[in-house]
Amino acid sequence: MTANDGRRVLRMSSLFRSLKVRPSGSIPGASAESLLVACRGPLLVVAIGYALLLYVLLAEVAFNPTGPIHIGRHFDGRRFWDQSTVVHPGVGYDGQFYYYLARDPLLRASDPGSFLDRPAYRYARVLYPLLAWAAALGQASAIPWMLLGVSLGAVVIGTVAAVDVVRLLGASRWLALVFAFSPAVMVGLVADLTEPTTFALVAIGVALHLRGRHRAAGWTLALATLARETSLLVPLGFFLHAVWRRQWRESSAYALPQAVPAAWYLWIWARFGVLPAAQAPPNFGLPFSGAIYRAGVLLGWQVPLLGETAPASPFPELVFVGLSVAVILLGLTRLILHRDVFSLQLWLQAAAMFSTAALVWEALISYGRVLGLLYLFLGLALLAARVPPEGCSICARMASAACSLHGGRLPPATSRQRSAGSSLQHDRSGG
Repeated sequence: MTANDGRRVLRMSSLFRSLKVRPSGSIPGASAESLLVACRGPLLVVAIGYALLLYVLLAEVAFNPTGPIHIGRHFDGRRFWDQSTVVHPGVGYDGQFYYYLARDPLLRASDPGSFLDRPAYRYARVLYPLLAWAAALGQASAIPWMLLGVSLGAVVIGTVAAVDVVRLLGASRWLALVFAFSPAVMVGLVADLTEPTTFALVAIGVALHLRGRHRAAGWTLALATLARETSLLVPLGFFLHAVWRRQWRESSAYALPQAVPAAWYLWIWARFGVLPAAQAPPNFGLPFSGAIYRAGVLLGWQVPLLGETAPASPFPELVFVGLSVAVILLGLTRLILHRDVFSLQLWLQAAAMFSTAALVWEALISYGRVLGLLYLFLGLALLAARVPPEGCSICARMASAACSLHGGRLPPATSRQRSAGSSLQHDRSGG
């Protein structure tokens, strides 16, 4: 073993100890080839499950791919309709806006306000419709199919990344199915929304982070921000954790790529005269006002203000509302005792959800999607906490071997290794 090998071992050992996760070397066959082998079972379940889901979904609309888009007549998108387009009376749902964006991803329309409710806000989430437009090679007739195809591909890729994440955390590969069949991902696919693309990119970013590939993780998460701006909290969490440990190069790897979505937002501002955030709907209010509102509607104590109707059996949803409130409170308090990166990510998600308003909690399909990242990082924080410190025993044995090869002395530690060692003390100080 060379001096460089010894330094590399020390760096990996310090990294994984500070993250409290197992290094890839402690997982049997953590190579890309072994990852694909591990994914076979979960991907088979995903293929069967989503094949059935898509069959049922499309069978209800005579296998017309514009059916799941939920296009409403309220917005004048007639320039994008043809004889086969399924158009519903009323307002429709958000999928119609991503379809219109896929038809005009380069902002060429002179009157986007006629077919978009909030043009600047909608164009901020350009990645998913842009991918559908590119996959369709710009062919209008293929775009409805590609909206489904991009989401399905995102589910597959996201599941592979989720398998990698749970294996790096020392858990069963089958836990990746929780990601694949989470409400946010499933609803996003069947309604042509951004969640499958966003969650896949977040999962890839987390996997790259755990493997120490911070630059790649930073660029991946910048794409996630272009898919859905709320995912900005994820690179922010990794950035803050790196700054807290004084890992300046690592922190810049998550901060600098965000210049890309920032530049896109400035282009939107130049095009529409307003930043996307200025056109955002009123999603925030008093603490827990949205959850209290939804519980009141379900119990019959609150008159619906948004035209929604309570389900015939409200008890299951009431349980979910209560559970979500408990998870938010847990996320806000967990950082007191646990200072690992996933507890910080959970805190950021909980802080964002703390004051969500009634508009977010209008229906289960709405807040179930918005809370998706909160539940994702709850799971990661709990998985990371159960990994024993001896997960780095292989790195320790390799470091010992390097020591013996260098006359009882370890190769000189670099500044990055010394900094990573200090991060271990930071993490341990919080429990």
